[in-house]
Amino acid sequence: MLDNVPLVATIAIMATETKQTTMVTAKDAKNRFGELLDRAQRAPITIGKRGRPVAVVLAGVDYEDFKRFQEMEDRIWGERALKAEREGKWLGPKKSQEFLKRMLNAGT
Repeated sequence: MLDNVPLVATIAIMATETKQTTMVTAKDAKNRFGELLDRAQRAPITIGKRGRPVAVVLAGVDYEDFKRFQEMEDRIWGERALKAEREGKWLGPKKSQEFLKRMLNAGT
């Protein structure tokens, strides 16, 4: 995508682009896929199903850039997890499981 731009700048550009999307239904995306791809060349397209967004089509983001974006996101979350562990601000596996059970039972 942006060979001469640092990865952090690429991520910032991708994040900015995803906020300015046009919504189309999944049915329209399926029936007019060629047009969807053409429109995605100009601006990101959000695909919705039953009134909620489920996917975004971004033009100009090649697979390698997308993989690097995911790796950077994984690294950021990993660093946050390590920081929480160092500072004692994490639940741990057992308490996390108990918390999730309480949350699931609260919805019934």
